Amino acid sequence: MKKIVSAVIICAFLAAMLVPAAGAEGMIVFQDNFNSGVFNDLDWKVEGTLFEVVDGGPTHSPHLEGWAEAVVQQTSYGDEAPAPRTYGPNFAFKCDTWVYGDGGRDQDNHWVALWWADHYTDEIGGERIVWTVRLNYEERKVSIIVHGEGQGQEYFPEDTEVATWYLPAGEPLEMDENNPTVVSLGMRVNGTQIDGFFNDQKVVSYTAPRMGEVRCPLIFWNGGCWTGFDNFTVSTADYNLFNESAAPETTAAPVNGTTAPGETTAPGETTAPGAGTETYYKEVVKEKTVVVGTDEEGNEVTEIVTEIVTELASREVANTDGSTPGASKGGSQTGDAAIIVVAVMVAALGSAIVVKKVTR
Repeated sequence: MKKIVSAVIICAFLAAMLVPAAGAEGMIVFQDNFNSGVFNDLDWKVEGTLFEVVDGGPTHSPHLEGWAEAVVQQTSYGDEAPAPRTYGPNFAFKCDTWVYGDGGRDQDNHWVALWWADHYTDEIGGERIVWTVRLNYEERKVSIIVHGEGQGQEYFPEDTEVATWYLPAGEPLEMDENNPTVVSLGMRVNGTQIDGFFNDQKVVSYTAPRMGEVRCPLIFWNGGCWTGFDNFTVSTADYNLFNESAAPETTAAPVNGTTAPGETTAPGETTAPGAGTETYYKEVVKEKTVVVGTDEEGNEVTEIVTEIVTELASREVANTDGSTPGASKGGSQTGDAAIIVVAVMVAALGSAIVVKKVTR
């Protein structure tokens, strides 16, 4: 009877744990939709920038705009009060972007990109590995491009395209002065995992060979276009910024890791890079024999106790299928985290749940 009461109490406790805790899945840490019509000097590095806040255009609201000479726009760097906009390897960011045209520069390829660097030291430049998620208009592809500087050349001595996804044939991507295609471009750095997003869909992934903890600004990069961007949003890596089925778990950022090459698809194909692996918690039913006492003859009396334990396992997972949902602003999911908490509690309390008992 006592065991039944204990089991009931445990079940009630576990059911209560299913109620998700607020803020359990990360948070948005910075947003700018430029509706104020000006830069915030504490958020953006604005000295010498050729980008400007303008009204109208495809978003019909204030946004940043620049011609081909406006190459980069970055969040602030350093310890400016009240909050520098630099980030270690635990963040995700995205923005709406579009291209009106070549901006007066005649070149073969036009692109926009999101940029972040893994620095070896606190010094600006020189010793780092630069990670870029790039959208190329002529080739209609999203790529992760990486190169090393200083010590980083040990891994990537030159620009290396490590993962590529081609837009489906019917996906609009137009450079147009009056009606350009507005897309959402995103990047997530979660430990050594680098992910690229197009319209909230993860389309490219790569595992970095190393990752430090030095904080770095985030950059919007204009590759020779008359371009605009808007609705710049940054979150922690475990926030569901891209409307995925479950918010990703934050992973550690080891100093050294293993690298797995990405898969490149042929032009016109709609498949994303190849499958990878992920770790997850699973419940396993196990039996064990325990001694509960002795009988009148001095023999041990045992019970076979079945308990539920939680183990860490790995499994193969496929990447996205190439379909492109509409862009949106994201939101946090809490159900999976609650399930994991319950699984851990079951592991801790499982020995109190006796399924079968055999004496002698």
